[in-house]
Amino acid sequence: GVPRGAVKALRLVTYHFSYQGMGGLYGSIGMDGPWDIKQVLGTVPVEPDGSAHFLVPSGVMLFFQALDADGMAVQTMRSSSHVQPGQTLGCIGCHEERMLAPPVRTVMASRRAPSKLTPGSEGSWPLRFDRLVQPVLDSHCVECHRPDGGKIEAAKLDLTPNAAYETLVSAGKPSLRDHVKAAYARGASQAGHGAARSSTVLDALRNKEAHRDVRLDPDGWNRLVTWMDTYAQRLGSFDERQERQLIELREVMAGLLAAPGGQ
Repeated sequence: GVPRGAVKALRLVTYHFSYQGMGGLYGSIGMDGPWDIKQVLGTVPVEPDGSAHFLVPSGVMLFFQALDADGMAVQTMRSSSHVQPGQTLGCIGCHEERMLAPPVRTVMASRRAPSKLTPGSEGSWPLRFDRLVQPVLDSHCVECHRPDGGKIEAAKLDLTPNAAYETLVSAGKPSLRDHVKAAYARGASQAGHGAARSSTVLDALRNKEAHRDVRLDPDGWNRLVTWMDTYAQRLGSFDERQERQLIELREVMAGLLAAPGGQ
């Protein structure tokens, strides 16, 4: 049900888990206290024929999200992949008919060097609501969406730092919380039903009548979309020690990351 050529990029996401001595923070990580924390490694381009060729860190759990032209997830991989140092891994095979050999043909991405990862916005690694989303709200939304903002309807949605997370995951019908709970219960990813693509909040931001004075730049839009599509995480680690480790891992990965505007 996805038109050929609709997928423009892949978002690479990694999971990290708690270990002994980290208990007690599950209710703070995100909705329903997830057992894992997600970090966005970055994005890579997808060619018009649907192929992609890119570098990834070894020894790190990975899953992919196929993105449309607006950076929204068309579909999310519900399993994970790993590569070892020096390994070349292809996804062809799993996504072909199981009783047939994959066709022998040259795909567009194989004709060029592998892409480096284009890092996400500040706050996507480690992925934290206060660093990824709240800056957008502070710049564009809080002036009206606050208890003392002077606009009665806008004040009903409190987007000040202490209230913003709960406000955004609960806003609208279906809310982001409704979407995430339904997706977990369903147990399978449905093409075209990503969290950002289904968001009533993003629909409202697109409504020029309701938000004629608000225009998000590409970075602000990408921050909201990334946060929603990774299931609205609040914190990016289970404790300060793990956050330091994640920052160090990104530093180790520096050679795999593209310079701004490059591949």
